[in-house]
Amino acid sequence: MRNTTPPETQTGQPVNSMKDYFSELAELTKGQIIPTLIIDRNLIIRHINRGAFALFKDYYALEKKPLFNILGRIFTQEELNTFFQAIRSKEKGFSWIGTMVHKTRSRRTLYTRVRVHPIFINTQYLIGYWMIFEDITNEHIDTYKLMLSGLLQASKLKDNDTGNHAERLNFYCKEFTEYLFKLNIYPQITQDFVESISFLAAIHDIGKIGTPDYILQKQSKLSDIEWEVMKEHTINGALIVSSYPLPMAKEITLSHHERWDGTGYPFKLEGEMIPLAARIVAIADVYDALRMKRSYKEERTHDETAAYIIENAGKHFDPQLIQYFKKIHPAFNKVWNEMKDVHPVEEPRKPQA
Repeated sequence: MRNTTPPETQTGQPVNSMKDYFSELAELTKGQIIPTLIIDRNLIIRHINRGAFALFKDYYALEKKPLFNILGRIFTQEELNTFFQAIRSKEKGFSWIGTMVHKTRSRRTLYTRVRVHPIFINTQYLIGYWMIFEDITNEHIDTYKLMLSGLLQASKLKDNDTGNHAERLNFYCKEFTEYLFKLNIYPQITQDFVESISFLAAIHDIGKIGTPDYILQKQSKLSDIEWEVMKEHTINGALIVSSYPLPMAKEITLSHHERWDGTGYPFKLEGEMIPLAARIVAIADVYDALRMKRSYKEERTHDETAAYIIENAGKHFDPQLIQYFKKIHPAFNKVWNEMKDVHPVEEPRKPQA
């Protein structure tokens, strides 16, 4: 039977320190690029290989200290209990496999698949654990991006007169939030925030999947009843993305038509009650809508559009964000010119013979 009490050597002398043994284990991983930590049974880090240093260099200052003093609060209390139950349990093989999420403001969130395996001496005494990390960030994010991409394409089939509108919003918001990130004035604008809004802005109107075709494709002004149905796309969108793990997806779909002065929809939120991501997307959405030529309106120039947005600070838009928009709006024009829709020139109809 395996034991977790301090082991004795074959001569019967107690082993007071496992320093030499851990040094031998460290030699086994020294040249490996697979990120690995060796920790003792008290969860104190005893060795860090170069793969682990490379993986976590922007997240932690890895040192030979208690594991959770270094990693911080990466688990909820329930998750922490599950972790300890697994690595202390014979039934669980003194092992744990799961996901750890590592956050920092300056870098996007790192997702790792982690395997914790026991280390025994003489196949009998538990002295520590191998912790092996696998970076699954791209796998994790790409799965959700693929799901949202499919929904976005489905919504564009319903409202196919919008061209590259959705994709342009991603780039407007990316330019804007990168600028705000560098200013470091909004604590919530982290590298994660920038990356997330740069692909979630496009799904702002995804709820139009549930809007009747005749309303989406109507060339004349909507009736009052039709307009009320149209406004429901915000709530429909929030329901569609309700299971998405990032709250920003729901914030954008639900609140991008709210207005700073409380006259927007669906809930007439006002001021900072409106989520920051939705306030940013609102600026980008209106900018692009004004620039577009539609069947029922002419397009506006960049200067006309920027002037309209600035004039509506404190009414439609967050006035503080508009102060920054005044400085960054040329970047919006650059995105428009690079991604604007090209409409084929119709050839004159040939006279019938």
